[in-house]
Amino acid sequence: MTKTQQKILEAVGVLSRNRLRFSSFSKKHTLDINKHVDEIKVPGFVCAKDKGCLVLAESWFRERGIYISWGTLGGTVLSGFFLYLTLVMPWLSDAPINIGGVVALCFTACIGFLLVYPLLFAAKNELKLQGLQYTVFNSISKNVHFVSDVDFQPKTCRWDECTFCLAYSAGGVEGFYYELKGYLFNEDGSVKDSFSFDDYHYMATNSNSSRQWMINDLSARFEYVRRFMEEGADSVEPVTELLDLTPSLSETAHRFQPKSKASDGKKFHLIYSIVRTIFLIPFSVQVVGHYIFCRYCHLPQWPQGVIDECGEEVFPKR
Repeated sequence: MTKTQQKILEAVGVLSRNRLRFSSFSKKHTLDINKHVDEIKVPGFVCAKDKGCLVLAESWFRERGIYISWGTLGGTVLSGFFLYLTLVMPWLSDAPINIGGVVALCFTACIGFLLVYPLLFAAKNELKLQGLQYTVFNSISKNVHFVSDVDFQPKTCRWDECTFCLAYSAGGVEGFYYELKGYLFNEDGSVKDSFSFDDYHYMATNSNSSRQWMINDLSARFEYVRRFMEEGADSVEPVTELLDLTPSLSETAHRFQPKSKASDGKKFHLIYSIVRTIFLIPFSVQVVGHYIFCRYCHLPQWPQGVIDECGEEVFPKR
């Protein structure tokens, strides 16, 4: 990947801007793997929990497919528009094409390429380069196997050599999205690698109460991971729901909008169905994108030693 292509992926968001940034917020909210916290919550993005291993998808898993859907749709529409301007419209016009017209057509074609290429490039790389990112916590070996946010390659570190913290998400600046993140550092203190795990937390408002709820929520979900690694797989409650890489469109829609659950009452169920149908219309394109991502995205190729350590059945498959 060239530097220009890397800049494009950073600009559109495929490459996270905070992958090599350890913010002051994260320094203040570093999580101690030896400190017991009373509140504990089952993580929401569990792919597997078996043979002493806990597998959690990365924080923005529910949003994956956004570039496949909107990037492909936007690139296709813009391609058609600029092809019409440069190839079809000149032949339909009665005006003669002179040197100025040729220059204008070339300029229009260049503008079209600059607008279309990043969208289609992002869609391709989300599917084939980024692919499925997740982290495997092995409570027996005390190893953490993760797919890097830096280069999307599978890597391994020790549980106690990784710094876990709360971090800004969605571009790496303070806002309404926060996530659990693991960092590895170089000897000079710079960030060597990073990865996220479990669902992000969205704050509806930037109030003190909302911020404290975010901190408590993410800390409680990390406590599940901490107890799993420090005290063993039997120290935490079982997982009832696992992420599926072959979801139906309906399941994908529920995953995209996790709070959209129907009531048991017939009247409320009818209202829910109507509202859900209307509400999902603007998001249907992205729902289809996530559906395609789950079924066709690149899966990380782990070294045989990691597979032997954890067991092949632990790693997500279709």
